[in-house]
Amino acid sequence: MFNFIKDINFGFKIPTPDKTIKVAVTGLSQSGKTVFLTSLINQLIANDKLPFLNEKLGRSFVARLLPPDSVYMRFDYYSKLSEFRKKNPIWPKSTKAVTKTTIQLEFKSNYAFLESQIINLELVDYPGEWLLDLMMLDLSFEEWSNHMIDLAKEKKRVKFSKEWLEAIAGDIDKSEEELFDLFSEYQKNLYYHGYSYVGPGRFVEAGDMQNDPILYFCPLKDKNNSIYEQFKKRYDLYVKEVVNRLYLEHFREFDTQIILVDLIKTLNGGEEIFDDMHLAIKGILKSFTYGSNNFISKFFDLKIDHVIFAASKADHIPLSQREAYIRLLKEMIWDMKQELDIKHVDTESTIFASVKSTQYVKAKLNGVEVDCVRGIVVGEDEPSTHFPGLLPKDYKDKNFWKEGKFNFVSFKPISFPSKDTNAVDHIRMDRLIYSLLKDRV
Repeated sequence: MFNFIKDINFGFKIPTPDKTIKVAVTGLSQSGKTVFLTSLINQLIANDKLPFLNEKLGRSFVARLLPPDSVYMRFDYYSKLSEFRKKNPIWPKSTKAVTKTTIQLEFKSNYAFLESQIINLELVDYPGEWLLDLMMLDLSFEEWSNHMIDLAKEKKRVKFSKEWLEAIAGDIDKSEEELFDLFSEYQKNLYYHGYSYVGPGRFVEAGDMQNDPILYFCPLKDKNNSIYEQFKKRYDLYVKEVVNRLYLEHFREFDTQIILVDLIKTLNGGEEIFDDMHLAIKGILKSFTYGSNNFISKFFDLKIDHVIFAASKADHIPLSQREAYIRLLKEMIWDMKQELDIKHVDTESTIFASVKSTQYVKAKLNGVEVDCVRGIVVGEDEPSTHFPGLLPKDYKDKNFWKEGKFNFVSFKPISFPSKDTNAVDHIRMDRLIYSLLKDRV
């Protein structure tokens, strides 16, 4: 009835206020943050494979990368894109520092008298291992030591921690460096065997602190030993100079948090790895954003009101098992969602693949036709077909961990198109991007 209003032209355009959406991109190692950011930028700039997003927004837009600011290191999109455009692309290395990417989206106005709307999408990415250090902000050295030693004594971890536990039991006759080396080796062994709850983060991913003497400490209980006081001083310094400074500089005023989850690793690793990842993600959420004893919230009025849990690598799952894959994600985060619901935080659970490196095919297994995926396995040159296993319809039955024999392989990425007008194939990236933008455009 009032469509004529859209065509009114005053001879000038009324400015539309710019908006900024600040997104914390979180996720533990191998969850796919680097690939996600590369694909997201690629998708928005090309905008040729985002049907769901464009249908929901109902407005055309142009995307461009903004220059970096003086605080953050810029995510190196163009070098990642160059690697992906090679004839034989490889997966990029994980993030080694805090980076920020700002994508400016210019939306055409539906009204002739309004200027285009500008949305700045700021995405800040952190090395996954560093996130777990957040809990140290609220723990004394004694409290942290008790927590880490108790954790090391658990049955699933003791096979990795035995030598270190023996070294710190009773009289300590080893040097500071030897104790640090044993603890560091224990953490790295956990990491290499698929565990997520490891740390301190710089012990696994040192970044610019390689061989820094501030790192020479580990949990201890014997307060009467001179090493205890030395380790306590270094722990306090690490919390003050590394953890506290990093997060006070970078963790503030986010609107949305997206948590990438590598469920494929848990399916290959079994129930222990699943439970350990659940513990790690819950620890990040409790300390970083919503915990009742949140250290950061004492300094800043954090306003995250939207959390997206997103299971990556959906291209490893046959099409017929996508719903079961989503249910596994919901099984992992159900208690976290409940806590966020109580705080009136909007939550979503979804699955996606930043880069679709497989095709869905059918093949016969023991005479029975099953749904499989087909792609080029890392280390090979020709595509092959794989049946990863059958996900259960109900995860309440814990027997599936004992009975399920999953074998998910790592596939090579497909090459990105050579022109910026074309984006790489993906799974549900358009829905994920819409979740970041909805209600704010």
